[in-house]
Amino acid sequence: MRPTLERDSPVPLYQQLAGHLRQDIAEGRLPTGVAFPSERKLMARYQVTRTTVRSAIGLLKQEGMVVAEHGAGSFVRDPKADRRLVDATQLSSARLSASPDGDRTGSGPVRSFRVIAPIEPATRRVPATPWISGLLQVEVGTAVLLQESVGYGAEGIPSLRRAWVHPRVERELGLAEADLDGQWLPDLLASRGITAAEGEDVVEAMMPAPDLKRVLAVPDGVPVLQLFRVMKQDALVVAVIEVHLPADLTTLVFGRTTLGR
Repeated sequence: MRPTLERDSPVPLYQQLAGHLRQDIAEGRLPTGVAFPSERKLMARYQVTRTTVRSAIGLLKQEGMVVAEHGAGSFVRDPKADRRLVDATQLSSARLSASPDGDRTGSGPVRSFRVIAPIEPATRRVPATPWISGLLQVEVGTAVLLQESVGYGAEGIPSLRRAWVHPRVERELGLAEADLDGQWLPDLLASRGITAAEGEDVVEAMMPAPDLKRVLAVPDGVPVLQLFRVMKQDALVVAVIEVHLPADLTTLVFGRTTLGR
């Protein structure tokens, strides 16, 4: 039975076609690695124009479901082919490195990477928002030290990371902003004897805001994984770590010794 598109529907034909093709991929009628049907075949099958077919395929390419290989055509993409396993217990201490032209260490797919935040960790003092004050257990508006860094981690995955340190810890360790030059906050805390082995992890999926989408070069329709780590020592909050990772490139792995309940 020939699949049909609803000509009178307010949904554009190319979006309807993309939906049919999406379903074919999801249900295995277009298996991973198989050459995608030709434009001519899709035009005949769905009785649509070449423009409609190209727009539908273009949408699937944006979503990462179809990949074009030069000289070979288009293929159904394995959604897990480019994913990297990331040890979630190490996210707070992973170092970042990248250059503005996108060079990086590690393997994996290369994306156009527009740095709109510092590559080296940048530090500034900011008033605690209601959200951060609740996590750090300080008054709203309290000046806290924030470190922000963006780049590629050892796993080859672009990420945006932020760290807020509790003012009490800052005072007790005699930390200054200069101490964080070139050092990631959790690494610095560990060197001062604060390992913060206790705490809680929260992972949420979210659609990225435009700035975050540009930073991580996230394709249209792809969410990011947002991980919050509340680091504690002796039940006292030491710092809060926030990490954003592209969901299509990342699989978080929590070992048996992971933080949280």
